[in-house]
Amino acid sequence: MTQQPRALISIDGNDGIPIAPGEDIGDLKRRIEVAAVETRFVDFSTADGTQLSVLVSPYRRVSIAVILPREPPEPPLLVDFGHLPPDAMDF
Repeated sequence: MTQQPRALISIDGNDGIPIAPGEDIGDLKRRIEVAAVETRFVDFSTADGTQLSVLVSPYRRVSIAVILPREPPEPPLLVDFGHLPPDAMDF
């Protein structure tokens, strides 16, 4: 099963809020950049479905972290030596 990247938004150093999986991160960043110049609200959805509006200004610090899913580790290679005679493994 392929996992989607997760994204967290942090505002003024507060703990990251999980962003909804369908949220366009590139568009959200552009809206934050515009709002940082003009001071305006930026709306987005959180992972639990909450609609959030954040007043962004030049004096607010907003960061977005995108967490990529890790690939599962390869299972260990198991070799069946059952077909060998018992003394084949004597060293």
